[in-house]
Amino acid sequence: MSYRHAAIAAAVALSGLSPALASETPSSFNDVSLTQPRMLAEAAQRRPLMSLLDKAGLARPLEQAGIAVYGHVEGSYTLNLNKPSSELNPYRIFDFEDREPLLNQVDLTVERLVDYRKARFDVGFRIEWLYGADAGLIHSNGLFDYYDGIRKPENQLDLPQAYVDIVLPVGPGVRLRAGKFANIVGYETINPNTTGIVDFYSRSLIFFNYPFTHTGILATCDVVKNVTVTLGVSRGDNQSLEDNNGAASFLGSVNWVISDQVAVYLSNSTGPEQPDNSRDLRSTFDLTLFVNPSDQVSLAGSVYYVWEENGAVDGGNAQLYAFALLGACQMNRSLTLKGRVEWIHDGDGFRLGPVEDIYEATVGLTIRPFASDPLGANFKIRPELRWDYSPDEAFNGRHNQVTAAVDVVIGF
Repeated sequence: MSYRHAAIAAAVALSGLSPALASETPSSFNDVSLTQPRMLAEAAQRRPLMSLLDKAGLARPLEQAGIAVYGHVEGSYTLNLNKPSSELNPYRIFDFEDREPLLNQVDLTVERLVDYRKARFDVGFRIEWLYGADAGLIHSNGLFDYYDGIRKPENQLDLPQAYVDIVLPVGPGVRLRAGKFANIVGYETINPNTTGIVDFYSRSLIFFNYPFTHTGILATCDVVKNVTVTLGVSRGDNQSLEDNNGAASFLGSVNWVISDQVAVYLSNSTGPEQPDNSRDLRSTFDLTLFVNPSDQVSLAGSVYYVWEENGAVDGGNAQLYAFALLGACQMNRSLTLKGRVEWIHDGDGFRLGPVEDIYEATVGLTIRPFASDPLGANFKIRPELRWDYSPDEAFNGRHNQVTAAVDVVIGF
């Protein structure tokens, strides 16, 4: 069992969940063509850390070389209104602790972006370090295995991404990515700054089942105008310097920007993922539709499906599926109103153990109190109220779980 799976299994055991749980993540926010429709890209701007380096005369040489240095700090607090005696919130990832202030993430990234659409040879890279409480939940197999567990100590160090990009002037341009990179399947990400304006501190039930990272090779290109395809292989979900079964996994995605208002992102990972088992395949699909009916409104709908050979508790093939709807309305530069509803079904005990169905609804705000200031725009507060429901009494013997949470994110 990898450190990542051991860590999650420990958290699952503490929360009263099934140790059969798998992992989760998404992908690189700066790589819009790989992970999200181009229409949802954030505009590039000089970040506070680069402005600080400019005072030392370092920013300009870095920018001339195309290198950016930036990061963020995130802290949070979650309150379970049920007041569970375990002080744990079942079926959560980064917010599974009740009434516990957390330093979730201190992130430092150094990168050089490349534009494969220019179809000329170029080389880029990304090195991303992460310190904090979230790091103990996302370790890949073979990297930082020396930690004793997900909270031993509470704040740990991780290397979520370390890769090299090479642009080949072939056809419309091809980018090869080699190294460790964030998972390309799905909408949400580890990074709290990467999912556009429909972002929440608490991750979805779908994200609860993502892998976090992959180590391998990806090739990305535009097959036709506004249709980007990524294909690759990896060592498997959350595998890096070591591999839990020695087998390779397939990764692929298609990103189709239909119009200025509509885009579709289809992603898949397929391969053997069980420890010491290179035969039984797991295939994960995510189909997300993005709709921007106006500059102020963003909508998304996701369909998530997992199938695994011999993955059910009874030894048969397992299936899990989930549906989610998300929306956000930017009221003004400083305030965004957001909502999310979803349903996940696991009739085979694949990820949720004895629990078959969970529903959740979340409402929240993104508050940028200093949005008019170029530096203050990197500061946001995200309060939310979330209701989880299961017919199976999944929440410490209760059908319902209500949590209030807030996180603060400071980009630099």
